[in-house]
Amino acid sequence: MSACTKTRSATAFLLVGSIGTVATAQINNDRLRNEVGTVKIEARVQRFEPIQSVVAGAFPIHTSNYDVVAVWDPAGSRAHESWDMELIYPLPGEMQISFTSNETVGIRRQSGGLAGQSDGPMESSRIGANFKDLWLSNPVILLAYAEQRAVSNGDRSDQRVELHQLTLEDTEWLVEIDGASGLPASASTTENDPHRGRIENRIDFSDWRDVDGIPFPFRLEQFTGDRLVRREIRTAVTVNPENTESLLAFVASELPPGDPAMRRWGWDMSHIILKRGGGGNIGNFPQIDNVAIEEIAPGIYLVPSTHNNLIIEGPDGLALVDASWYPERSHTLLARMAERWPEKPIRYLFLTHHHIDHTGGMRPVIETGASVVTSEKNAGYFREVFESTMAQIVNLVEVGQFLSLDGIGREIHAYDVYTEHADGMIAAYVPDEKLLFNADLFSPNRPLQFSLWFDDLMNAIDWHGIDVEKHVGGHGSGIAAHPVDVSGHTMPVIRRLEIGAN
Repeated sequence: MSACTKTRSATAFLLVGSIGTVATAQINNDRLRNEVGTVKIEARVQRFEPIQSVVAGAFPIHTSNYDVVAVWDPAGSRAHESWDMELIYPLPGEMQISFTSNETVGIRRQSGGLAGQSDGPMESSRIGANFKDLWLSNPVILLAYAEQRAVSNGDRSDQRVELHQLTLEDTEWLVEIDGASGLPASASTTENDPHRGRIENRIDFSDWRDVDGIPFPFRLEQFTGDRLVRREIRTAVTVNPENTESLLAFVASELPPGDPAMRRWGWDMSHIILKRGGGGNIGNFPQIDNVAIEEIAPGIYLVPSTHNNLIIEGPDGLALVDASWYPERSHTLLARMAERWPEKPIRYLFLTHHHIDHTGGMRPVIETGASVVTSEKNAGYFREVFESTMAQIVNLVEVGQFLSLDGIGREIHAYDVYTEHADGMIAAYVPDEKLLFNADLFSPNRPLQFSLWFDDLMNAIDWHGIDVEKHVGGHGSGIAAHPVDVSGHTMPVIRRLEIGAN
């Protein structure tokens, strides 16, 4: 075994050749597959989320820092990862989580974070996402195992590169080989994305070092659609480390069988699954089995989940407030709505703000022809997404301070809410029931509240003079009466009433 401690020449493992005018490093694939059983990677990671930023389209929000130790057996499809996390957004705290899996099943161990102690089987979607990320993060190993389909020349930032088109696990990959160093400059693939449909998931590599004659990058920057999502500085890489079998071992027969379809779902959307993981979220499923429509007031229906929707019924159609994760959930909800109201189209989709957990299911709803109602501050972002990724023309209705709509034969108001949580926040109000729907600022009947954001909502109600009797939230459950008693909320940003609260 050998761990890299300093930069050395990589020529021991590279055969320099050329195609056209670009000098390239041809990886000795047979040697790598035969001699490299496992790889251990230790690193410091920063995670970012572009679609949770305060301003739509602005710099991604920093969600976490963590130390990671990964042990990977690429030929045997086994892996172990442990993350020691400092959570920054949305809830400051600490979390330790580890994953041990083979191709189909695995075990997760967690302590800290919002869920507290939580051990159990890994979701198949997270298994797929983790393995996809390991391949993308280690391009020399990817080149050794993938089928090479084509090689061509190109340019990247005024530097000649050689483009290797690869196939692995029914997935197309592109590795750019730097013409000067003969080493991979980047690796990318195209993945499903809730907002844009398809998006490039790319990692740029630098600080290459030799480990037992095998080159590994020690600095990685990951981007989705050219937006930063991860920075990784590797502190050590070891080839064929000793005493790792205990980390990779678990009794697969004692776990429920894996779900190949869900593994593929996570694989095809690994950037989303791992960005959520970087924020301390461990739930990785499309939530299509819990879609229920519950009437909470005459003609007003809550669709409860981790992220709630609201349906407002009028004589001439329906309005839907928010479109939470994921497109698959929206497809299921649309089918239920069509069964219940076959003659009533969805006239409006209200998007309270741009965050992807409340808008990740928007595309199927928009494809029905619904007009999108959102803040004028977010209109530019959504317009660019729609025009660049959707064939249809989307009717975008912009909300300033206030807007009244009656296209469903029932009046609905939209009010702007100034909050540090998200610029361009709106709340939806049904005057005939004096019912207000907000996202994230107040979660009815939930023991976890963000007191500063709650104050922002109450201030907006006072400023606009909204006659509220009932609150419904994008989180939480049921209805809360107004005024709400928040006398115990004393923390300046959040109050965790109970560690491990849902």
